Amino acid sequence: MNQLNVLSRSIALALSALLAASVLSGCGSSDDRKTSSTDSGHDHDHGEDGHDHGDGETSDVAAEMEQGRLFITEEDGSQAYVYSLAQNEVIQTLSLTGQADAVKTSPESNYAVVMDRTNQAVNFYHSGIEIEDHGDHDHPYARDASKMPLQLNYTRPVHFQTFNDQAGLFFDGLGAAGNPIENPEQEAGFALVTDAGIASGELPYQQLSTNMHGTAEPRGGYVISSERYDTVGSSLADTLSVYRQHNDHYHISQTFDTKCMGLHGSGSVTDYSVFACSDGLVSINQIEDEFSAEKITYPASVTNIQCPSANGDSSPARIGSFITNHHHEFMIGNACGQPYHVDPANKDITPITWTTDSSRQIVSYAFDAHGEYLMLLDDTGKLHLLDVAQNYKQTAVLDVFPNGIEDDSHSAPSFISNPNTEMVYMLDPSNNKIIVIDPDAGQLESAIELTFTPSHVAWFGLQAGHDDEHEHTDEESHDHNHDSDSEHNHSHSH
Repeated sequence: MNQLNVLSRSIALALSALLAASVLSGCGSSDDRKTSSTDSGHDHDHGEDGHDHGDGETSDVAAEMEQGRLFITEEDGSQAYVYSLAQNEVIQTLSLTGQADAVKTSPESNYAVVMDRTNQAVNFYHSGIEIEDHGDHDHPYARDASKMPLQLNYTRPVHFQTFNDQAGLFFDGLGAAGNPIENPEQEAGFALVTDAGIASGELPYQQLSTNMHGTAEPRGGYVISSERYDTVGSSLADTLSVYRQHNDHYHISQTFDTKCMGLHGSGSVTDYSVFACSDGLVSINQIEDEFSAEKITYPASVTNIQCPSANGDSSPARIGSFITNHHHEFMIGNACGQPYHVDPANKDITPITWTTDSSRQIVSYAFDAHGEYLMLLDDTGKLHLLDVAQNYKQTAVLDVFPNGIEDDSHSAPSFISNPNTEMVYMLDPSNNKIIVIDPDAGQLESAIELTFTPSHVAWFGLQAGHDDEHEHTDEESHDHNHDSDSEHNHSHSH
């Protein structure tokens, strides 16, 4: 049984115990549920005997576990708020160390991962929701969120690639003038992020040979990382290597001859990790400890599109990002604002029909938590919900942003999925609120109104799970408000 199923069963058992007050009588904590606080986390006094709470508190903890919490940063990036979905209010204010340039959720969702590119740091914040082993039983708690002691201090954290219970966090480093291969100012590197590693304060890290705008796909005891050996004048990578983990670092075990010029975008499903190149995809197949690479060329439906770039020129389209879901053995790629079904096992890249208006482009896209719906936000602010099982049949179109999307995909709002309730959240900073979407019902729910202007949001808590096929969502994660590679066609929905 894998770790996610063990966690799901533990949460289910804990929730059952919570809902049975007789089981919990005489076994709890006086501070299981925290109300509004400005504390950044502190030790929790369990009282003289550590076991004293009423049924009201146990049901509150159950609700916190069932719904989880949102970690929301304020526009200036120096302060964060913890929003309880069960209580429908902000319950805690946190002063951030540094600032938040991007916020992601850890692979098993216990932590918010705050990437500070300005100060070259990554910090981690625990949700406060946890299950403790009390010997003869497990006991759930809903405490204050708290900052973890661990901090990563490598240069320019950008891509955060989640696959199963691991994430590859890639640091671009910094290149000298002209971006030569030799003598970078700071080399790139990657860290393997796991929830267990965050808790222990130890995450394996591997420094690379030069700087690059790259990516790292974790695959158990291995990481497939981008390399830059030939490209000068661009920060994009051109090569892929397999690294094998050795305690707190990695040893390179294989470098592929199959090149991936202009590498940008990657994703992993089952036995494959796929990387987007300027002239096609490189698909790497893993069978136990053996890896092989092959090139999948773009079909005419991609290359026949002339995609405008930031400088006013145009070039043949290319895929620049992917979204994946643990439920599927395929992924969705985005080429010049158009979605493509990518099946690495069958070497297939197929356009997805989602609109009759050829001038429309998607600026943000994602699966829902279970991978049942493909969600496409277009440049007019409309959200298209497509049923994956019915060959992407459109089930609803929601006018989420009636005034349209102000800027290009570099600042388009991301989809944040709640794995426990299946609700989806999107920031609406101009109106100081968070939009709530029910993809299964195909409708908008009541928005979360805020008293501040939000900049980033992430869900964190304990994943309850539903069944073996609905365990986890994997996706490519980055944003590029700071990047200089906007000539490449990719959605920044993550």
